[in-house]
Amino acid sequence: MGEQLGHSLSLDDMPSTDRDAESCDPLDAVVRAARHDDASVTRLFEEMQPRILRYLRAQEPRFADDIAAEMWVAVAGSIATFDGGWSQFRAWCFAIVRNRLADHRRTAARRRTDVVDAGGFDERAAPGTTEDVALDSLSGQAAASLIASHLKPEHAEALLLRVLGDLDAEQVGKIMGRSPNWVRVSQHRALRTLAARLGTDQLVQP
Repeated sequence: MGEQLGHSLSLDDMPSTDRDAESCDPLDAVVRAARHDDASVTRLFEEMQPRILRYLRAQEPRFADDIAAEMWVAVAGSIATFDGGWSQFRAWCFAIVRNRLADHRRTAARRRTDVVDAGGFDERAAPGTTEDVALDSLSGQAAASLIASHLKPEHAEALLLRVLGDLDAEQVGKIMGRSPNWVRVSQHRALRTLAARLGTDQLVQP
């Protein structure tokens, strides 16, 4: 799944000195992870896992950990062919996890329509505009859950991808099969809806 999502980085462009997970920046880590460098893989996991889990827990909280694990299996199987930088890697991960989420929901829908003994189901445990500042303030899990509960599903997903994935409108549009303008309009409407429901104008520009 090494999808072309942006300019390529040559492995030869990076120095070969060893670095630990704490000192390896994300851009460097993307390239080094493709060479199966353990510290870089750890760095990317630490950067992405909280974002991925917040996105999933806002939409499918009972199965968030399982779906995230499926995403990392897919990433591990395709990282050697990934071609892009840190921003493209974030978009790639969210595209994969969105597909896994859709797969989970399709499977769950089929199971609900099957005529089976109910006992056969396994229960599993569960830089500068006002708008930019507002997006930065909505990055926590509680805020992600608030977004999902107060907005239309598509508007909520667009805003979650912008906030948690730190993706631009073009990247979100590509993931969702929408135009960048649709993403921008949806984001603006979503923030206005949140402001109206929360009784504050601080989320949007006047």
